[in-house]
Amino acid sequence: MRTVQRTLLSGVLTGVLALTMGVGTAGASTADAGPDTATGAATVRTVDARSGDVITCKITTHLPHYSHHAHADNRHRVNVTADIKCSKSVAKLALRVALYKNGRLYKQSGAKVNAGRNKVSQNAARRCIKRQKYTGYSVGVVTFPPGYTPHTKQVKHTSATVRINACKKR
Repeated sequence: MRTVQRTLLSGVLTGVLALTMGVGTAGASTADAGPDTATGAATVRTVDARSGDVITCKITTHLPHYSHHAHADNRHRVNVTADIKCSKSVAKLALRVALYKNGRLYKQSGAKVNAGRNKVSQNAARRCIKRQKYTGYSVGVVTFPPGYTPHTKQVKHTSATVRINACKKR
């Protein structure tokens, strides 16, 4: 049953990514930065109807960067990470990340799912090509515990676009 749920969730996230990332990617190069962070974020809130308890979840897509870990298998890669963090544990968190190069999809991650936790992280990485503009995009689904309204909520966020001029350690 868990495999079926994961497959369905993966399909839903793929559909969401296809709809939200497809044709409108030209606008992905604009920054969605907030005043307190270079990456900005998107936040959702839910309320328990009985107790008035509030859960707040925030999705953040970090800036794409050159990954230069000397002994890593994925060195010489451009990498983007994203996470969803909630103020309390929720029923389920699912997150998918995409890396765009010059406004076109360059790499898309699989869906990472955490059940009964308050955070999830995921990344997308691919070979670094110098003098290119990279943008990160993430989309997730938060399933809140029973009694909270809304029960599920889609969250998404686009990072600022960065130009990577050199694909080597400085």
